[in-house]
This record gives sequence, structure tokens and C-alpha cells, in this order.
Amino acid sequence: MRIFGKLDIKAEKNVMALWLLEARNDLEKGNNPWRPWYNKTFGMIIRADSEIEARKIAQDKRVDGDESREKIKNPWLSEEHSRCAKLLYEGEKKVILEDFMSG
Repeated sequence: MRIFGKLDIKAEKNVMALWLLEARNDLEKGNNPWRPWYNKTFGMIIRADSEIEARKIAQDKRVDGDESREKIKNPWLSEEHSRCAKLLYEGEKKVILEDFMSG
């Protein structure tokens, strides 16, 4: 049920949160699964019940990226290598995800 464009959460069944997962860009060269930058997934928006579940989905369902083939395994599960934030209705107007790499 929608009320004036807002979601009435009490009326909706199976409501889950949206999670923004992004590769961290502040890592040192030897501790960075996103280098080299090609053939990698750098961001995802995932629907899940929790951050832990979102991270597991990201790790299991990524778009065939090579980020887990580097020496650092499972970077989407690691807070050290990736960020995960719950997307809220409130907040400033902005682009949520733009992930572009030029080669």
C-alpha cells in the first residue's frame, strides 16, 4: 500500500532493506583486492534482511568479477575491504551508485 508516494511498511509483506556495497578506495597496494581494476565488481545494491546477509549475497552473486581470485579471498564479506550501508528514505538528493571504469 502506498500513501502519497511513501511506502506504508506496516501494510507491506516481506519488506527488506536495500544495502549499498562498495569497494573501499583507501586501501594500500598490497592489501587491495580491487587492483588491478579490470574485471572487478566495484559496487552493488542488494535487498536483504541484514548487513551480514547482504554481504553474503554480494560475495555469492557478484558479476563474475576477479576480486576473490586475488590473494585476498571474500572481500565483500570483509569490512576492511568493502563498505556496506543501509539505504534510507531520508537523506540528501544524490546519485546512489555510479560505477564507471574507463580502459
